[in-house]
Formats: sequence, C-alpha cells, structure tokens
Amino acid sequence: MPRHHPAALRREACERMLAAEPIHEVAESLGISSSTLYKWRRQALIDAGRRPGVLSYETDPLAQARRRIKELEAELEITRAASALFEEGAVDPKGSTRLSED
Repeated sequence: MPRHHPAALRREACERMLAAEPIHEVAESLGISSSTLYKWRRQALIDAGRRPGVLSYETDPLAQARRRIKELEAELEITRAASALFEEGAVDPKGSTRLSED
C-alpha cells in the first residue's frame, strides 16, 4: 500500500528540488525514496509550466466535469442570446427577396 505524505512535506520537497538541490540530498533529509521525489519533481515542473503534461488539478475527473459544465452553460447562454436576436426581427427565413411586380 502506498504511503501518503503530508501536503506540507511534499510542497517543501518540491520547492527544494525546483531550487536545484540534488534529489539524493532531499531524499536523505526527508526520509522519502528518490523514485517518489522524481515523480513529485516531474509533476511540479508540469504545474509550474516548465514541462508539458497534464496539470495536477486537471487529473481530478470531477473537477474536469465541473469545468466542462461551466463551458457548456456559457455556450448555451450565447446560443440563447443569439436566438433572441433573431426572434426580435421576426424575419421569415424562407421569405422571398424578389421584388413583387404589381
């Protein structure tokens, strides 16, 4: 079963690694395996925008679903506003553009 480390410990380790402190020194001083620290550093670089990848807050499916719902609701509002504009003019979409000859 994987060990869960406190968020403060992870934050401290990431700050030290991003400050170019060698990983083996951080691992020895905090008592965390170097493989765990390599994973944390990779994700910290992604979150900092210094490496491509999925941001840590985007991996949560519920958070992704909520963001998508907000996007879709905004699109729906725009569509409703556009629809209201067309209803105000009451233009017949199949109306003739030809001039009638009397």
